[in-house]
Amino acid sequence: MSISPLAHVEEGAQIDPSAVIEPFTTIGAHAVIGANCHLGPHAHVTGRTTLGTGVRVLPFASLGEIPPDLKFSGEPARLVVGDNTTIHEGATLTIGTAHGRMETTVGSNCLIMSYCHVGHDSVVGDGVIMANGAQLGGHVTVHDGAILGALSGVHQFCVIGRRAFLAGGAKVTQDIPPWCIAQGDRARLVGLNVERMRREKLDKVTRKALMAVYRSCIRQRLEPAAAKEQLGELARNDEVQGFFAFLEASERGIPLERQAG
Repeated sequence: MSISPLAHVEEGAQIDPSAVIEPFTTIGAHAVIGANCHLGPHAHVTGRTTLGTGVRVLPFASLGEIPPDLKFSGEPARLVVGDNTTIHEGATLTIGTAHGRMETTVGSNCLIMSYCHVGHDSVVGDGVIMANGAQLGGHVTVHDGAILGALSGVHQFCVIGRRAFLAGGAKVTQDIPPWCIAQGDRARLVGLNVERMRREKLDKVTRKALMAVYRSCIRQRLEPAAAKEQLGELARNDEVQGFFAFLEASERGIPLERQAG
């Protein structure tokens, strides 16, 4: 174990012997630091926070503090961060609340860049990238592989679908379906993340099916039942079924498509 004598570690903290704790880092009594974690200078890990294997926390990031929620009353809520996630300078990840899940969760292999905020009771999936200054309100859900551009903001209780992309500065007040790109204030859809489809090597049938469901549900504004009938055999595609499931589960609604001009 490599813990700097200049770090402040409270009695009761559980730190794996392979972890590295640099000078001026503070670790609270209920924190659990997993194998091969690296906490840089001035990192702050407190509360009931659990870090998985290989988590890297850079200077001045704050993990596990109480949420900025007036209803919070000291309940023993948690923050859990998955394996191999990197949290950059000045980012803030708070614990959950009794009015939510009692837990804020960040998945594995995520990249949380400088000055991002993950609000209380949020769920961030695996492989999510939050660029500098991206902000999640409380109770937000971000599905696997989504990318949030710099300075984007997501309203509380919104859901961001898998592989969705928020352009820089997007202000999101409704749910963004899987594979969709959202941009602007208030954010509207501007198409599908075709480049991501290519990078992930989606087959032509799946790309065609996603484009068809986007045209039907977003551009033509058909209800899922009518869109399924219009799509025929394409509606059985796994990605399309996921798209329909997202629309049917949405509580905040789906934004309109931004029209050219």
